[in-house]
Amino acid sequence: MTLTGRIASLFPLLHVLLLLGGLAGLIVYPGLSALLGLLFIAYLLPPLLFRLYSSKYPARPGKWILNRRVRCDWWIAHQLQLGYAVLPLLESLLRLVPGAYSAWLRLWGSRVGRNIYWTPRVEIIDRHMLILGDNIVFGHRVVCCSHIINRKKNGDLVLIQQAIEIGNDSLIGAGAHIGPGVQIPEKTKVPHHAEYYFSKSA
Repeated sequence: MTLTGRIASLFPLLHVLLLLGGLAGLIVYPGLSALLGLLFIAYLLPPLLFRLYSSKYPARPGKWILNRRVRCDWWIAHQLQLGYAVLPLLESLLRLVPGAYSAWLRLWGSRVGRNIYWTPRVEIIDRHMLILGDNIVFGHRVVCCSHIINRKKNGDLVLIQQAIEIGNDSLIGAGAHIGPGVQIPEKTKVPHHAEYYFSKSA
């Protein structure tokens, strides 16, 4: 792991501590500025840091060997997003506001169309690696993960990352798992609890 990767691994703890500090500030000094500060820490700080990083190292599909001392862009994104896995309620709250969650994913770098329905328990693992059309419905507990990790016989941990693409007017059934590199055509009805992986080479 590079020095940048080691520094990034400290961010999840820092993010949670900043959230707790922002919440304490709102309780002690209630007001609009304290609320806006908390919202900035909760929803804008991580994606803006990722966009800053991506201005030099744009997000891209590819393959990385995690146990070698090389730059891994996926690791940086993963660490910046890890706080939402620790505190999933933060992400779920965005889905209560029409259009807010889709706009937030666009801030991360995903391409998200119009009129997307997100159920509260949808799980997006790589928030910067989605390409979505219009009028898509995500059922309860759908999981979209744009990466996979395998261990080779020589001991190397190989990560493959590839964007997930879902066409217009598709319905993703409850409990479906969509993996890296999957391309779902327009007007597709994905059955509930289906597992789709690698529809194109990664």
